[in-house]
Amino acid sequence: MAAVTLGAALAGGWSPAGEISDARRIDASPVQVQGVVDRAVPVKGGTEYRVSYRVGGRRFATGDLPVGQGAEPADPEVGTAVCLEASAERPETVRLCGQKYPGGDNLIPAEGLLVVAGTTGTLMAVGWFVMVGRERFGGTMAP
Repeated sequence: MAAVTLGAALAGGWSPAGEISDARRIDASPVQVQGVVDRAVPVKGGTEYRVSYRVGGRRFATGDLPVGQGAEPADPEVGTAVCLEASAERPETVRLCGQKYPGGDNLIPAEGLLVVAGTTGTLMAVGWFVMVGRERFGGTMAP
């Protein structure tokens, strides 16, 4: 149990750190480009979109953007133009125009809650192990 909740806390903490790092990278040297939705795949709960774009004559594609999830364009189709901001130094790092984070502005609070929940679960599990150990070993813990 403790390992699962610790894993959730670590996974939840790793992703926001990457999002913040990517946002800083884009902010340091932003390049605004036009992307195009080139694939729309229906999945359970919605649609996943892939967006292709060019920076410095090189072609890139990403499926990690929150296209159609509250950001403009709201209901894209294949061929829909999408405004993007990319890092001039690392053009594979990209976000939708008007967003602060590549994964979307809603992602950081949600993952922050995952970190809090995972940390809380880990502390509760460790506390339970300590209490059971004290009961079982009469107040002393064996090394």
